[in-house]
Amino acid sequence: MKKISIILILILLSAVFTANADFEDDARALYELGLLKGTGDAFSMEALKLDRDATRAEACITLIRMLGKEEKAAYQGNPHPFNDVPEWASASIGWLYENWLVNGVGATYFGAYDIATVQQFSAMTLRALGYNEQDGDFEYANAVSKAMSVGLFDSSVAAKYELSRRDMISIINNAMRTNLNNSRRTLIEKLCDDGAVDRDSAEMTGILKKPSLSDVFMYVPDKLGPISAKREEDRITIKFIRPYEHYGLRVFYSENGGTATEVPYSGHIYMQKGEISYVSGGAEGYLEELYVYGLDPSKKYTFIVLKTTSEGSNYTITAKSAVAEVK
Repeated sequence: MKKISIILILILLSAVFTANADFEDDARALYELGLLKGTGDAFSMEALKLDRDATRAEACITLIRMLGKEEKAAYQGNPHPFNDVPEWASASIGWLYENWLVNGVGATYFGAYDIATVQQFSAMTLRALGYNEQDGDFEYANAVSKAMSVGLFDSSVAAKYELSRRDMISIINNAMRTNLNNSRRTLIEKLCDDGAVDRDSAEMTGILKKPSLSDVFMYVPDKLGPISAKREEDRITIKFIRPYEHYGLRVFYSENGGTATEVPYSGHIYMQKGEISYVSGGAEGYLEELYVYGLDPSKKYTFIVLKTTSEGSNYTITAKSAVAEVK
């Protein structure tokens, strides 16, 4: 019995250690992108002051950095009606108030030094993601349940009243990876598109997911079915589940989850169409496999096959296969 208890304790300690390590990695990534700041000049967990709750002013500063609007707010200097807001937070709260992202506790009292609640920060973050109370997207009373439903936090955070700085940072991290309301774009994608965050840096930190081949061609009908990709001596062989007419077939690949690149028909990397077979004695050529030469054998590649309306440079994509990976 004692041995079992010790094992359980070790498992729990390991889980806690892993969670803390993941949190530090996420917090560091936000810091490096300028979306999070601590009390010091360099990143450290101590500077994040995770051992205390967040004030409403701190929540606003964190929110405006999440939106990449801190410099704009400082430049615009939007007014607000609140008489308890400190100078260091005034421009940010003014911008958030002007853009309908925060409200005061009263007409002239913001509650800047009051402890923020999970409900308040849920509503603020939902608004930042494009959800609007006036449009009926959510009600302030159910902001916590709505935030949990879109993936900003789990039930353990939803059960809390006061907002800890740790939970605030965790919510911001989750918000970055959350789709905007009625959109396929995540918040971090919007920040990159707006120029508020460097795209390469966001991809390097892992907050911005590199688009997969499926993402690139997400609107193309999936009609070609699964394919397989196998590395052989001097080539990669791509096989179909059934033969397809060769006209208009194109192969795209990505290297280690990077940009989608078409395999050209000639040059250093080229595609050689496989032996033509004939279906039911017909005259049109059909392919059962394609060969790709010249790719680095030490790298991982993902492939997708497209059916298009032309062999030329101008074409419409009519169908795609599933994605196949070769290591």
